[in-house]
This record gives sequence, structure tokens and C-alpha cells, in this order.
Amino acid sequence: MTEGPPRYAEIDPNIHSPLLQDVLKRAIAGRGRVPTPFKVWLHSEKLADAIEHLGTMLNTQSSLSEREFELAIVLIAQHWESPFVIDAHLRFVSKAGMPAPTVEALKARYVPYLETEREKAIYEIFKAFDRKDVATDEVFNHAVKHLGRNGLAELLAFLGYYTAVAMAMKLHREPVPEA
Repeated sequence: MTEGPPRYAEIDPNIHSPLLQDVLKRAIAGRGRVPTPFKVWLHSEKLADAIEHLGTMLNTQSSLSEREFELAIVLIAQHWESPFVIDAHLRFVSKAGMPAPTVEALKARYVPYLETEREKAIYEIFKAFDRKDVATDEVFNHAVKHLGRNGLAELLAFLGYYTAVAMAMKLHREPVPEA
């Protein structure tokens, strides 16, 4: 990661448009605070509005369990080498019930032992993208069988959404909080 201070430019609270005020209100209501990536996205109020709706849907209405979506987030954060997102979501995947040896394997970037076929499908689909490859028919069919087409669509949206999160956090040098 490029060294230096964070690169966020704060939004002047006195010049918020009604749309931006609504986005802030929703983001804070759903999360208790303004999520850090929104420090980037709020500079484009229509983007912030759209991405807040997507993030809320993915985090509250997805067919993927918390443990499953946290697994996907850790994988995408590692792909983009975004330290803040990796650190935060390794903790979240642990809190979501992922066994400690699996979390340690993820942290070390070893192939983890995954307990469910759904988790294996998430990992396999991600790894195909990580290799800049196309998922084989076997991997694709395994994902459809265990996640369903709706779960697969949601997984792809999670990977895209958290790609934007990881890139924003990395580019803007969000530091990893001290333990």
C-alpha cells in the first residue's frame, strides 16, 4: 500500500443537497455511522444513493448467510490487497461463526477447509475470477446447485460491491485500526 496520510476529502455538512442528506440519513440509520467508503462515494450523490441501496439490500436481504457473504468479502479484499477491509472482515467472518482454523487459513491465504457446499461454491467461483479465468462447467454447476441462480447473482453483486469498497479504501489509504 502506498504510504502516507488518508486521502479523504470531507464533505461540507452545510452544503448537502436533499438527496445527499437522505443518503447520509439512511447510511447512518442502517449502520450507526457513516461507513468509511461513503467518504469517497458521497462526492457523487447519485452514486452514493445507488450504492447505499445496493449495500443495504446485500447486507439485509440476501439469500447468502452472514458467514457466506463475509467469506466472499475476505476473498475480494485479499484480491485487491485492501488492508483495512481484510482486517475488518476477518474479524467479522470469525464472529459469523467461521471456525478459527479456517479463519487462520484465510488470513495466511492458504486454501481453507470449508464446511458447507455453499461455502465451497463461493470459494470456487471467486478463485476462478482470482485466476482471471472463467469458471468451469463443473464449478458453475456446483454453484447453481448449492447457491441457486439467485444466490449466484447475489454473490456476483457482493464481489462487485466489495471490489468498490476495497478499491476505495486502498486508494484513499484507510489505515487499519490498531487492535
